[in-house]
Amino acid sequence: MAKKNFRDRRYEYKGLNKTWKGKLAEAKSSGNSMKIQEAQDMVVLYDSLQLAHKCILNSFYGYVMRKGARWYSMEMAGVVTYTGAKIIQNARLLVEKIGRPLELDTDGIWCVLPGSFPENFTFKTEAAKKLTVSYPCVMLNVDVARNNTNDQYQTLKDPVNKLYTTHSECSIEFEVDGPYKATPRSHV
Repeated sequence: MAKKNFRDRRYEYKGLNKTWKGKLAEAKSSGNSMKIQEAQDMVVLYDSLQLAHKCILNSFYGYVMRKGARWYSMEMAGVVTYTGAKIIQNARLLVEKIGRPLELDTDGIWCVLPGSFPENFTFKTEAAKKLTVSYPCVMLNVDVARNNTNDQYQTLKDPVNKLYTTHSECSIEFEVDGPYKATPRSHV
């Protein structure tokens, strides 16, 4: 449970980073230099915290492969690498149907999608709140959930009687970074 709590803290920091980026935009439009500085500092803080958590989580794989590690398990390392490889391979197959994959690595997939491909959709909820979703991200995450959901995930509910509840869970998700504009290269 501790690793899951640690992972969830990263998403908390990512959410706070997004919130402070919004506050930074508001501060810039107001021209208040003190609020701009505060927002910039908080964006750096929360981005740093989420990146630190990401690095620690990613390094856990290396730790379980190290002989002498408390949780040494080549089987666990094998499951992690196999699952990651299959997720990236399936993402490549999906992206190839739409655009062109440029690079695949353990962190994700860099790709080029046609300009006509929908990037984001914004919905208005019944409470009149706007909800924006990344269409490419949703497509990839539906594929990940379809192929990687554990329908036998168990959570300890009663430690005395050792009773567990069973539910479905998939905690692997793509996130969209970008889009990035291509920059022309100068010929040397």
